Formats: sequence, C-alpha cells, structure tokens
Amino acid sequence: MKGHGNIFERASCWQLVFMQSKVNGALYAGEELPGHKWDWPKNTYLQRRLQYIRRSQISDEFADLSRSGDLITIQEECRN
Repeated sequence: MKGHGNIFERASCWQLVFMQSKVNGALYAGEELPGHKWDWPKNTYLQRRLQYIRRSQISDEFADLSRSGDLITIQEECRN
C-alpha cells in the first residue's frame, strides 16, 4: 500500500497558512521576535511623479487665474 505522503506536501498555500496559525494550535513565536524600526521609502518614482503632477496643477491654476484677471484681484486682497 502506498503512503499518502506528508500532509504539508499536498496542502495548498492557504491550507498551509491555516494549519500553521496560532489559532489552530501551531507554535507561534511572534511575540518573541525582535522589534524592527521601519521607515517609509523616500524619493521613490511614484512620490516624485505625484509631486510633479501637483506642481503642474497649481501652475495651471495660476495660469488660468492670470488670464482671467482674478490673480491680480487675489494679489491685491492679500496686500490689504
């Protein structure tokens, strides 16, 4: 009679996750893991792209205001 093999070899990825979880009685040492300080990545492509888009939207708004004459009115109000 052939052996059925190890249950871990036949289990799907999600079955392995659930079988190894603390709730199902598996050993869990998460509380004993060393702490790790983590910082968000800085100056990534997506962050730079977002800054570029925000700056270009602001400059477009000022260009629209200057064409309509509202920019002069806003500048005068700020001076007073």
